[in-house]
Amino acid sequence: MNTETENLRAGERFTSQLYLLDAAAAEAYGKSIEEPPRRRRKNIHTDNAAATQAGFAAPIAAGEQTIAVAAQLLVDRFGMRFLRGGRIEVALVKPVFYGDSLVASAEVERAGAERIELKLSVANQRGEQVLTGTAQARAR
Repeated sequence: MNTETENLRAGERFTSQLYLLDAAAAEAYGKSIEEPPRRRRKNIHTDNAAATQAGFAAPIAAGEQTIAVAAQLLVDRFGMRFLRGGRIEVALVKPVFYGDSLVASAEVERAGAERIELKLSVANQRGEQVLTGTAQARAR
């Protein structure tokens, strides 16, 4: 966590470590969310035919896992100031496939005395944006 967030200025950027969303990561994530009934049936996340019928080349990762990559960046940077009083609003704009490597980034749009407002994005190894959004964290 950065203890210098009070000195952030508009335009400053920071990025996450590279996250490989491979089959092992997807399986661990799936098990950690207690395998809800909607994931027990064949769907675009687990079945080639269902993914193809929906217009995807292969099964795609769960959106929650992509969002978690962005949220982890915010927790790493702001800690409890994000967890207690922060906000995140995102749109998943492109599918993430198993084997993709993801990097989250944030840019400070406004750093006020009480709130820090950020523009968020997650890109894959091809530089394609797969998530876009905004976030806020408490300044102190």
